[in-house]
Formats: sequence, C-alpha cells, structure tokens
Amino acid sequence: MKICIIGNCGSGKSTLAKNISLKLSITYLELDRLWFEADGHKVPRSDTTGRDQVREKIRIRIETFLHEHDSWVIEGWQARFQESIAAAADHIIFIDIPLPRRIYNHLKRIFLTARHSELSTWDDLKFTKEIIKRTYTHGKDMRAFAQLHSDKTKIFTTYKEVNDYLNKLKHHSI
Repeated sequence: MKICIIGNCGSGKSTLAKNISLKLSITYLELDRLWFEADGHKVPRSDTTGRDQVREKIRIRIETFLHEHDSWVIEGWQARFQESIAAAADHIIFIDIPLPRRIYNHLKRIFLTARHSELSTWDDLKFTKEIIKRTYTHGKDMRAFAQLHSDKTKIFTTYKEVNDYLNKLKHHSI
C-alpha cells in the first residue's frame, strides 16, 4: 500500500498519515520534516543557489525512500516532487478543508502541541499569513494535481469524511 496525502497547511495531513501508518503498520514520511532536516527554513528566499541545494537534498531523500520501501504513506506538498510520488502511489488523498478551520487548527496546535522544534512560537504565529497566501497559490495547484490523478485520488472536504475513511481502512485495503 502506497498512499500520498496532500492538502493545505493545517488540513490534517500529518494526523491522517500517522494514523494510517499505525493502522497499516507502514512507514510514514513527512515532507515538511525533510525541508527542516535540509535546513530549508534557514535559507532566505533570495538565495536561489541555497534553495536549489536544499531541494536537491530533499529529492535524494524522497527517491531513496521510494526505492527502499514497498509500503508507505507520504504526506505534504512539495510541488517539484509530487509527480514522482504520485507515480509511485496507489492512492492519493487530498484533504481540502476550508481556510477558517485550517487557521483554527494551526493556532490551536501552536499553543497546545509541539509543532516544529525549529520554529519559535512567534515564527509559527507569523506563518498564519503564509497559510492564507498558500491557500490561493498551492490550493489551485493541488486541485489541478488531484484532477490530473483523478483515477486514484480521493478528496475529503470534512473531517467526518476523513474519519469515515480511516475507520473503514483495513490492513492492505482501501
């Protein structure tokens, strides 16, 4: 079983991926974690060479992961690498939750749970603006991506749909 989960920030990708990983006993990869491990958060947007080096590190890690694992769940959106992940995936899940709920999820997680240890609370608060921006940039791209791969994509617009899917999920079946 190979599952790719996409969605905008705060949609619940990580939560669903962790739950699928546990339920199916398959390996889980978080694309944001690769960004942090490659120090992408430390490279200014204006440093195109540095950004390219970070992307190359991520590409290698993704390719290695895909080669080394027969079953997996990968969550996140890295536009440059989504096609190679989709090509290897059996199923794609697009969690398309409305923006107000995602902002609420983001703010709640800042104050109630540990998010990314590399970021301060202030960095996470400032990221709220980025969530709004990405909704209109990445959201459009994700919808087009889901349409392109409609033969293997499930789109969930509510957490009830996500939970129903998870509850019906059985070892090696969807």
